[in-house]
Amino acid sequence: MKIAKDGIRSIVKIGYDGRVHKTFRGTDNDRRFANEVRVLKVLEARGCDFVPRLLDSDPETLTIVTTNCGAPAEASISEGKAAELFEMLEREYGVIHDDPFPRNITYNARQGVFCIIDFELAEVKEDPRHRCDDEEAHRSLEWCGLTRDGSRKPGNQDALSVFSSEKGWVNSAELCGSQAIDDKGLIFAVSDGMGGPAAGEVASSLVVRELRRFLPAMMGDFHGAGDPEALLFAAVKSLHEYVTRVGVHDPRLTGMGATVVCGLFYRTKVYFAHVGDSRFYQFRAGELKQLTYDHTYVGAQFRSGKLNEREARTHPRRNVLQQAIGGGCQILIPQVSSATIEEGDWFLICSDGITDGLWNKNIARCFAEAEENGTPVAEVAQRMLDWATAEAGGDDTTLFVVRAPKKAPKETQN
Repeated sequence: MKIAKDGIRSIVKIGYDGRVHKTFRGTDNDRRFANEVRVLKVLEARGCDFVPRLLDSDPETLTIVTTNCGAPAEASISEGKAAELFEMLEREYGVIHDDPFPRNITYNARQGVFCIIDFELAEVKEDPRHRCDDEEAHRSLEWCGLTRDGSRKPGNQDALSVFSSEKGWVNSAELCGSQAIDDKGLIFAVSDGMGGPAAGEVASSLVVRELRRFLPAMMGDFHGAGDPEALLFAAVKSLHEYVTRVGVHDPRLTGMGATVVCGLFYRTKVYFAHVGDSRFYQFRAGELKQLTYDHTYVGAQFRSGKLNEREARTHPRRNVLQQAIGGGCQILIPQVSSATIEEGDWFLICSDGITDGLWNKNIARCFAEAEENGTPVAEVAQRMLDWATAEAGGDDTTLFVVRAPKKAPKETQN
């Protein structure tokens, strides 16, 4: 491991996997260790996304392991900008840093965000937004995945899969199920193949099956990764190279390609990667947000405001991809990002068969009515599939509906 800091109160090392190891020493090292553990757990439970994530802690060696938030930013951030970050930390998340100066801020160049570090003497106040009562966040998921053949051609060129980090991502889960995500990651993947009936079906199947093959070497059993987004980015790039090689060596599969959209759900965050025009949505508190952007000319025109949703949906070039897994794509730059998971959130991971049939307002309506009526996840997924294929149905249609259920309120004791 590389030593990043060797001071009187701690030594900080960065492992080959990107994780940050901080060992406390000096006066009151046990108290400072316990306080930083507690503060990081509180900030994760409250959904703060500009601080490290606690991955592990050892009270015997007084060592914590966290995600990597980048390089020191003391030379690149102004005192005013630093003060704004520390003020937001207190105002939005109820944590007062004991040393609110640029020396305790890092910059993650890939994500383009500043982060606050070193909470060993920070003070926790009441949660300003009353998001949770517990210091530790506990999350679980319910999900249902469905697919249906399109009417334009025989067979189904879409594919979907869900698998768990247990034993190095080798375990496939049922397409409909539930699981806690406190200590295990879950990945949901959807792919839409192209390149002729046989080649398209092979491409999408390879994508959802082989994606996990490129994760174990980088994530192991996944007790948390130092930089999950960077690892997903590398995994998708490796997947692209693999599918390309298969297509080159088998004349029957020449030119085959596919889209991919996948979400890695772990504790309070979902990390997602995307290539093509399959999509990832989040629905929270009545608002639908499209987390991915289509890798198409029309998608770029829509994002820049040159086309509205109606014009984008009817444009003759709406399905022409600028990037794909395989398919002769020369330069692949996957979209990789993350979002927080809150109780009550809904997620939709889907191929373009869903979005051909459903406008964004229709997707939002399905989720809003499900929230109001307490509709089970499987019924929501079935409704979306039926509605989308009734409105369009020419293309294969595939989706996962994922929900982070709300915890039952605690009983008050007399």
